[in-house]
Amino acid sequence: MKEILIQEYNNLSKLLIKPKPQSNFYHINFINGAKLEITGKIDKKYNIQFYDQNTLELLFESEITNNMWTKFNKTYYINYNIKVIDLENNTVVFEHKFNAKNKRVYIHFASKALGDTIAWFPFAEEFRKKHQCELIVSTFHNSMFKENYPNIKFITPGEEQFDLYAMYEVGWHYNEDEKIDYNKNISDFRKHGLQKCSGEILGVNQSEIKPKLTFKNTGSTIEGKYVVIAPHGSAHAKYWNYKGGWQTIIDYLNNKGYKVVMITQELLGDKWHDSKLGGTLTGVIDKTGDYPLSERANDMLNAKAFIGIGSGLSWLAWALKTPVVMISGFSEAYSEFEDCERISSPKNKCSGCFNRVRLDAGDWEWCPDHKDTDRMFECTKSITPDTVIAAINHQLEKSL
Repeated sequence: MKEILIQEYNNLSKLLIKPKPQSNFYHINFINGAKLEITGKIDKKYNIQFYDQNTLELLFESEITNNMWTKFNKTYYINYNIKVIDLENNTVVFEHKFNAKNKRVYIHFASKALGDTIAWFPFAEEFRKKHQCELIVSTFHNSMFKENYPNIKFITPGEEQFDLYAMYEVGWHYNEDEKIDYNKNISDFRKHGLQKCSGEILGVNQSEIKPKLTFKNTGSTIEGKYVVIAPHGSAHAKYWNYKGGWQTIIDYLNNKGYKVVMITQELLGDKWHDSKLGGTLTGVIDKTGDYPLSERANDMLNAKAFIGIGSGLSWLAWALKTPVVMISGFSEAYSEFEDCERISSPKNKCSGCFNRVRLDAGDWEWCPDHKDTDRMFECTKSITPDTVIAAINHQLEKSL
């Protein structure tokens, strides 16, 4: 047996196979910016280059060695091409072009506001369709979307995720000095419509898109034809500050045979809030207080029109395709959605401060140009009931 084994061994052909050279390893992710890390035992110096594939512009470059990492600090979507150059021989030893297909991508919406969430969410779905990725989304209002977007995994904000290829956060981002953080936002978000902020950060189509909300029309709970109003907001500057304006509108609609339903969280009969409307409104069906959002939506779905200010409830009515009349002087006409009758300040009056100055949410009487003067809130004090009535009539015609 021994002789046979020796004979077989001697008859073996000898193959000269060169051992594979050792190499370092390259790790890429796009979690709040593009990051490249090099690990391994081979001591090397590298030049790392971050390019934009669309423009071919070199955005950032850095020199590192093995067991180091480098990151570009722009956190919004960029169609990256990342190159690793071995400085010993000046050759490209690794290249990665952004490709999220079938990979896990996480999009977080930073704002808790109802209007922001409704405005921004549709572009997450546009991102998913564009990149064919496995998309994870967190909002503070997941239940509004979850049922109608089965290809998106919804999680609660702060819920930890692993094995991500990319992550983006949609929001209005400021630095500590109150200036816009252009590492997180591409442009001055105050200079264009709210929806564009999300489209820019995610690198997708930025035309107006209504989300598919999950609210169901369970039938009207109010007999006869009616209009919904939501006159309250989170800052006095958002209000329609024409004295007696809301009561004039209510009386007009009642005389035309329309019931008026008031749906704000702020209670009708609360003296402080009523004072911002010129007194306690009469001739309304009182549905103020803490109602479920689903009930608010149902009231809107069966209303002939919605009349409001620059608030989340206006965005909700818009998304539900209820004809909207929006009264806003503190923001420019482009700020909100286009599909509405939008009433802005007369041209000779101060307006649009929201698009020039950061709103101080802690100052209820915020009016950056004319606070404590006779011109305070002139942007909406100058909007007359006749102007609002004309817009209402135009919207009511659509529901005939």
